[in-house]
Amino acid sequence: MLKDVLSKANLILKVARQRLTTQAADEVAKVFNSIENLGIFLDKEFDRIEKDPKLNSRERSNARRGVIEQAGRKLEILKDHSHYSDLIQESDARKSEVYEKGDGDLLQFMREREIRDRLFGMTEAQILALFGKSLFDGSNQLLMTAILNAPPGFEMLSETNLSKLRRLEANSATNYTGAQAKVERSAGESILDIFSLAQKELDRLRIKELSGSRTTE
Repeated sequence: MLKDVLSKANLILKVARQRLTTQAADEVAKVFNSIENLGIFLDKEFDRIEKDPKLNSRERSNARRGVIEQAGRKLEILKDHSHYSDLIQESDARKSEVYEKGDGDLLQFMREREIRDRLFGMTEAQILALFGKSLFDGSNQLLMTAILNAPPGFEMLSETNLSKLRRLEANSATNYTGAQAKVERSAGESILDIFSLAQKELDRLRIKELSGSRTTE
């Protein structure tokens, strides 16, 4: 039932894996897994209702609405247990400490240079053999940026592959839905976006069942 929500939430999680610390990204992953379990709960309950021969059309609609409302209560409990607001405050505090000193760009530059140092001496074939899949499916954005930002004369890939990466980089902001593709984005903000996606979908499903129940009356 939450397939579209999970698809968008997975994009948020991918960005979190690329942009946040492992610990912060793990917090986002926990919420993603919880929403995934919520979707499984809805699927099972809807399937049970559909197969119940004792229910007529209106009763099925009412039963589905009850399940959706139950899922909504489960979602509220997940929100309470996630501490996303605390994560947002912690992130804001860290950002003010780091970016007031103007270290944000320097930190990104150092991370990219460290990656280029590790790749130094490798052939294009070796790089593609090790990282080609994650590089061209957009799941390793830091590596992509490090390669694209290599100084002139020290390019690590052929112009053909570099052009592919430039197109991928240009399209990444358009393809990304539901989260900001920025280094300073916090785990709390990512979690809040996932909850918002789930809540909107549950509201839509509940309204749909309300409309269906009125139609059959």
